[in-house]
Amino acid sequence: MRTLYIHQHLNDLRGATVVKDENGAATYLLVGKWGLQRDVLSLYAIDGALLAEIRQLTLGILPKFSIYQDRQQIGTVGKSLGFLREVIYIRGLNWIVVGNTLKDSYRVYHGTQLVFSLKPVKFTSGYYHELSIVDQELEPVAILIASVLDHWARKGDRRVKKSTTTSTWSDD
Repeated sequence: MRTLYIHQHLNDLRGATVVKDENGAATYLLVGKWGLQRDVLSLYAIDGALLAEIRQLTLGILPKFSIYQDRQQIGTVGKSLGFLREVIYIRGLNWIVVGNTLKDSYRVYHGTQLVFSLKPVKFTSGYYHELSIVDQELEPVAILIASVLDHWARKGDRRVKKSTTTSTWSDD
């Protein structure tokens, strides 16, 4: 299992975010924006190779996104109506997201197998999402789904959620 960190933004993602590993080393680059139909978030390896994308298909209170890896659509995810505890099904991947929007904490399963978990953490350099992923090959898709979950959790609340742990590595 590998742990990655995604910086939390107070506003919607617009521009670029560096995804770091547990040592603070840059691992991926997340680029793009949302809010409009056909907006795209793209995930690149540090060497510049496009790894995965998530494209906004619909707008409204229950938006949908399509997930691409190696330029092939592999699934779709849509917001569901839930109160406090959410359950979201990711079609194509057969993943189930179980989470709590108040804690901004989620677990994603394929059947009974954990795929990844997501929770907020605080470092001296700011607030991040800690993403613990079971299989390194699933990291690109997990990062994009985590970004969508964060966007949905904070859509009505632009304040940063309370973190659960503190560490000291700094953002370079």
